[in-house]
Parts: sequence; structure tokens; C-alpha cells
Amino acid sequence: MRPHTSRTIAGLAATAVVGALAVSLPIAAHADSTSGVTITEWMYNPSAGKGEFIELTNLGTAPVSFTGWSFDDDSADPGTVPLDSLGTLAVGESAIITESTDAAFRAEWALDASVKILAGNTVNLGRADEINIFDGPDEVANLVDRLTYDDDGTGAVKGPRTVGVSGVPNDAAALGANNASQWKFSAVGDAEGSWTSTVGAIGSPGTSRFAGEGTDPTDPTDPTDPGSAWQHVKINEISSDNPNNPVGDAVELVNTGDADVDLTGWLQTDSGAAASATAFAAKLAGGAATTVIPAHGYVYFSSTKGLGSGGDAVKVYLPDGANGAAGTLVDSVEYTGGEAGTDETNGFGAGAFARCPDGTGGFVSVAGKSFGASNAEACETILENPADNPVPTLPCEPEGPSGSGTLPAGALAPVAWPGSATVAVADAQCAWTTATGPEGRDVSGLVFDPSNPNVLYSVKNKSWIYRLVNQGGLWVPDTANGWGAGKQIFFPGSTDTQSNQPDTEGLTIGADGALYVTTERNNAANDIPLNSILRFDPTRSDTQLVATDEWNLTAEFPELHAGNRTEANLGFEGVTFVPDTYLVANGFVDQSTGKAYRPYEYPLHGTGLYFAALENDGKLYAYALNSDRTFHRVAVVDTKMGHVMDVQFDADTQRIWALCDNTCGVTTTLLKVGASGAIVPDVAYEKPAGLLNNNIEGFALAPASTCVAGTRAAVWSDDGIYGAGPGSATEGHALFTGGISCDLGLGGQGVPKPAAWSKTTVYNTGDRASVDGKVFEALWYTKGEKPGSNTSGAWAEIAIAADGHDLWTATRIFDTGDVVVFQGRTFKALWWTRGQTPGGSGGPWSEVVAPTTPGGVPAWSAATVYVGGEKVVYQGVTYQAQWWVTGTAPSPTQKYGPWKVIG
Repeated sequence: MRPHTSRTIAGLAATAVVGALAVSLPIAAHADSTSGVTITEWMYNPSAGKGEFIELTNLGTAPVSFTGWSFDDDSADPGTVPLDSLGTLAVGESAIITESTDAAFRAEWALDASVKILAGNTVNLGRADEINIFDGPDEVANLVDRLTYDDDGTGAVKGPRTVGVSGVPNDAAALGANNASQWKFSAVGDAEGSWTSTVGAIGSPGTSRFAGEGTDPTDPTDPTDPGSAWQHVKINEISSDNPNNPVGDAVELVNTGDADVDLTGWLQTDSGAAASATAFAAKLAGGAATTVIPAHGYVYFSSTKGLGSGGDAVKVYLPDGANGAAGTLVDSVEYTGGEAGTDETNGFGAGAFARCPDGTGGFVSVAGKSFGASNAEACETILENPADNPVPTLPCEPEGPSGSGTLPAGALAPVAWPGSATVAVADAQCAWTTATGPEGRDVSGLVFDPSNPNVLYSVKNKSWIYRLVNQGGLWVPDTANGWGAGKQIFFPGSTDTQSNQPDTEGLTIGADGALYVTTERNNAANDIPLNSILRFDPTRSDTQLVATDEWNLTAEFPELHAGNRTEANLGFEGVTFVPDTYLVANGFVDQSTGKAYRPYEYPLHGTGLYFAALENDGKLYAYALNSDRTFHRVAVVDTKMGHVMDVQFDADTQRIWALCDNTCGVTTTLLKVGASGAIVPDVAYEKPAGLLNNNIEGFALAPASTCVAGTRAAVWSDDGIYGAGPGSATEGHALFTGGISCDLGLGGQGVPKPAAWSKTTVYNTGDRASVDGKVFEALWYTKGEKPGSNTSGAWAEIAIAADGHDLWTATRIFDTGDVVVFQGRTFKALWWTRGQTPGGSGGPWSEVVAPTTPGGVPAWSAATVYVGGEKVVYQGVTYQAQWWVTGTAPSPTQKYGPWKVIG
């Protein structure tokens, strides 16, 4: 186990830091609080699992009770996450807030039981967010510390993107300053002593370098006690230049206190460990040697370790370790390439890295040097490090993949991709920049137009849809019908870009030719889940499309909490339309009834179900979406991958294809209707070797009609347009294409048919048998009679129509009220019948004619039996039956017939 920093040592050493912090922390950062509790580390998004954490450290002079304390994100609401359970934090002690379980976090980071952990936090941090710590109920007066960050932002909020690598302060000046630009990535072996967790994350949770090391530097029983004046000594200036100006690799200290401080035996090192520190020889301005730094004065010296121009660190220690070794850390500063002097990889004219103002300010690069004296004059020429604001080399902003992982236990083991190992770029570079997404990322779902294989639709999760056509191997925007720059899409009701910002992730084409698009939230309120399916009419020429319909399914997923930005981003990804014909033919079971799926039981749902992919749990949720905007959940399907980013029903393989991105190593799982009627995983495929392990969030298969030499195209979308990284030929591209075999050799599926009929077998009433692919049921005891050989015999053929109704067969017995389908028309039995064909009038069948619109009046049919009061439409006129009638057509000229004109 990794032990926590010694409470006695760390607590006493913290006094050193607090003296410096008292003059450097902005008052606004901690309001009226004098507790000394400070944010010292954070990671908003782990590389795997649920290891997000925040570290708080007591850098004060007394223990702090967390009674009445709380944490919140940018909602800044005191009391949201109570911290009382952390108890009392000793001086120098650190505590952790994490979304993990206590046991999981300790195991991941090898922490012993002494580290205080508040586990199970559900107020998760986002990429751009805020950490707020309160010691009471008032959001202003009780604000202890705050850190506002956004790696995509500018100025003080632009900090490191802490995905799998924690953020730590550059130096003590960053503590409590609410300036994320003064924070940096942790690194294995850095001044924090950071290490790698069991899942590959980097950080140092539970211990902070600002709590110090070594023995008590102000112990009155220690004859070598230097007192407290040393607390006012700070590193003030650094230069990595080698020439003697005044010395090579120069370091300056400043004493902001009112008393001289003896430097005898003090030690210094670079980025190495404290054990490598050695004594330095200080000089005053003018070069005179000294062992004392005067009150409000300066000394400088040449680093005992060479300072690298490409980035390094300076750490100064008291000699209060064993036998005069480095003990208490007085101060430490790190810098990057070119910040502290000439560097060939990033030369921008810096002469030194200096505090502005002396002793209390943050470090900046300056043109001049002022070793042994105030930095005031040098601070008049502050230089901007080009590396802090790199000039984009592309008109878009690629983003590296995050969250890479492997398939969970229970997932199908993937086999090699059944096609070409190579993939090719399939779009123009930086092709997807929009007004709402100028960075050009976030192309997610893909779907081929089933009526035109040269058309591919894509959706971008900043509220845009594209209609693409293939030109020379690249997918480019169709220039017809207003599609040239894509179309901005909106929730129903308005085109207000401030309040109406659907975070659109996946899309499919329904049987009606419309586009159906999933959302997981409204980006105008991006910490609130909004899992909807929107319908759009792609034939409209408008450049802005407002959804014609919305099915809001948010309440179906209470596990995704409002106010939690992380959970709001784990909602619907892909969606696909699965036709009823496929489901019925294979005996799919409706989980809501426990019986075979019967589409006619959902009369407003159309001709298929919509399977929505939920990223949070890797499951597909099958819904009947009704024309009145209601819905019914029919089934839940587990892909076993843990997460899912896109889903597609492929009519040619008769399989549902589910994609998981780099979270699962970019794995595709095919699902089928199993023998029980449930949809289950069938086979899983690895990604093609040439497809990068990026945030691949979209996938589409070209129809089999495009097969050439046994191969058809597959297309993937890289959400981060990262490709192989900066400068690579694939950087800035979202679409990649490869080949897949047209014959995958997939086996059968569905609920098995009964065993083949045998003439030597005895069959009792209700027994079933198969003959020539047809299913028959015994009406009574029989042996030797072949099913289908006698229309009035012992066997009745059993068949099911696409809508779930029984198909009429000549050998089956139907009772009063039974509904059947015959030649695409629906009929109801008026009495017991067998062998009498539906249709015509006067027989045992009455046609059931559905209205053309919900709640409307059906058309008249000569094969329907009507009773008084029933209404029909005939030749554009509405009639009402006066009495029982069949076969007589309505007529407006009949005054005394069975029909009366009513409209």
C-alpha cells in the first residue's frame, strides 16, 4: 500500500507554505475563510473506470473540522455534497472526493486506510467546470476555495485537460488563486511524487507537496530551529541560460519578511528527488558571497544541478533532514521549454522566469535578468510563450481520444475484421466546421440512404445534419436542396439558437423516409439529460430543419441525474429502425407482454421499432414510437459491451450491428433473434487493423447491392477528427472507409420451427410439425396423415403475417371474432369457418378497413359487414349505415337505401 504523508511531519511542515500563502492568495478565492483548506489536485475524467477525484489539503496551522462543509460544481450551491463524513483534517493532511467506491479508489491508487475519502460522489465534473468548497450555507461568505477551468477557454480558466492525468499547481502561488492557467499536468516522479494507478492514470491523490517533507522546522526544542522567518523566503527568478550573467543556471531568492534569514546548509536541486539536493553558495547583488538573505532582500546562486532549457524545476529545502539532508521544502517552481531562457525548440526571447511582482506574484517569462535585485523593471517586459497559445496549423481543432479501455467480462470475444485490414480517408480535411461547432469535431452517427447507396447521412452533435454524396472516393456535402453546408436542426417549436441546441448523436431512416435523430441533452443546459428521438423531413429545402415530432424518453432513464454533466453525456448515441417483418419472422418476444411480438397491438407505431443505443450501459432500448408522440418500450437488449455509440440494422445480413468506440477497443457486435425470442449477441468483430483506436462513434454499411468482387464498403466516423495525431495525413478527418465481405457466413436465427413431420409419429391435439418449411398444428389425434394433404383433415397450417395477425390458411379453423390477413387485407370471422376464402360479401368474413388517419373514417369495402351507425367514406363522401348492410355501395342519390349522406 502507498502510505499517506506522515501527519506529524506534513502537519508541521505545512506551516512553511501557509506563511507564503497568506500574502499570495486572492481574497476572492476564499472569502472570509481562514481555514487553510485548499484544492491541491483534480482529475475530471479518468482514463478508465470511475476514478474522477478532487484533493483538498489543510495547509493551515490548525486542524479543520468538516462539519457543515460541502462541495459543488459550477452550480455553486452550498450543501450539495456534504463533507461532514470526512471528519477533521489534520494540518498537512489531504482528503479525497471521488465518484468511485472507497474500496475501488484505494485499490486503484494503492492508498492505505489513513487517507480520508468521500466516495460515491454523483456531482461529477465536466471538461469545463468549477470546483467550489464551502464551510457554511452562504455561497459568498462561506466560499473557502474555488477553481474554474476550461481547457478550451482563454486566460485564467485555460488549464490542463485532466483526462487520465491529474492537474496540480505550478507552484504555491497557484493555490487558492482560482487561476487554472497556473496549473499543470502531473507526471510520474514529479515534485508531487506522482505515480501510475492500476488503470494507467497518473496522479498523487492523498498527498500534496505543499504539505512539505522532513522534520519540524519550527520545533522550539530543536537547537537548530531556524524559527519562522524562513517562511518568507521564496524562489523569485530563474534562468536556464548557461553564460555567466551573472551566473549560469541562475536562481534568485527573495525574503519578503522583516527579519534576516540564515541560509547556512540550505539545499537545492532541479526536478530530481529531495535526496539529490545539495548545498548552494549564495551571493548578494554585486557578487559578494553570503550565508544570510537580508530582510526584504535578494540573493542568487548557480543551480547545483544544471537547469534544462527545454523545461525543468527548482526546489529549495531546509537542512532539517537526517544529518543535514534536505527536509522541509521551502519552495519549488517548474517551467517549460523556453520559459526560463534560450531554447532552440521554443525560443521567444525569454531571459528569465520571474515572479511579477516580487515574492507574491505568479511566474512569467521576461526579457531581462535582475538577479540580486527586484524584478520590477524586468516585469515591465513580460513575454508571451507561444506554446501557451499555439497557432493552429489547421482551420479545425482535432482532439485526442479519451477513455480508452477494453471489453468487460461477459462480452463476446471479437474475431478479426472480416474484410480488408486497411482503411482510407473518406472526407476532405476539416470539412465539418459550423457556426455552432467551429472546431469541426463531433461527427457521430452515420446511415446510408436505403433508396440510394450513393447517399450517406451524417449527424454532428452540435445540432447539424449532412447529406453526403460520394465523389472520387470521398463523401462530400450534396449541393442540392439546401444541403451544401449541412442543415442546422432544432427541437420542435423554434429556431432560437440560444435556447434550442439539440446535442444530436445518432440517426436512422424510418420506413416513411424521414430522418430520426437521437439527442442526449439540450446543449443550452448541458448538465440536464434530454434523451429524445426527433423526426425530420429531409425533403425540405430549408437550411434549418425543425423537428416535426419528438418522443421524449428522458423519464425512462432515472439513473441519469439532472445536474450531473457527466451522466447527461451518457445518454442516447445511435438509433436504428428495425422492421416488423424481421422481428415477427424470427419470433421476437415482446418483453412487455412476455409473448411473441404482435405489431398490430401498437396500431399507431408504423411498421417497425426504433432501437436507441444508450452509452451509459451499452444496451439497446426498443420502442414503438406512436404517431401521437406517445411511446411504448418493447424490449431492452444487452450488447454486453458495457457502452455503445452507434447501432444499425442491416437488411442484408439480417442483423443488428452495435458499435463501441475506443472504450472497448473499437469493437462491433452483431445481434440476432435467439432461440428464446430475445435479441442476443451473435458474433463480435475487431476493428480493421488500419482503423485507429480513436473515439469512433459512427458506423454504416453500404447495402449489398454495391458489392463488387465479394466486398462492400463500411464507413466509420472519428468524433475527435484526431486521426494519427498532429501532422499526420489523417489529422482533421472524420470519415474513414474500408471493405467488408458480402458473405459473412452467419448462421440461422430466430425461434426454431417444430421438428419435421414423421408418418410413424403419433400427434395429439396441439402438437406441431414442419413440412416443406411450413408449420402445422394437429387438430385431433393423428398418425400417418401428411400435413397439407387434406384441407379438411387433422392438420391446420399456422402462419403469421408481418403485423402479427394470423395469416388465413385453407386448413385452419377460425372462430367468431378471429382476425386474419389475406392478400394484404385484414378480415374478421363472423362465425366458425374453415376453408372459406375471405373477400366478397355474404360469407363468414368481414373486411376490417383501417382509417387513413388516426381517428378518421375508413373507406367503404364491399367485403365488410356494417351495422347501423357505422361510418364510411366512399368517392369522397361520408356516409352512415342506417341498418345492417353488406355489398351495397353508398350512393348520394339513394333516398331510402341503407346509407345516409352525413358529410
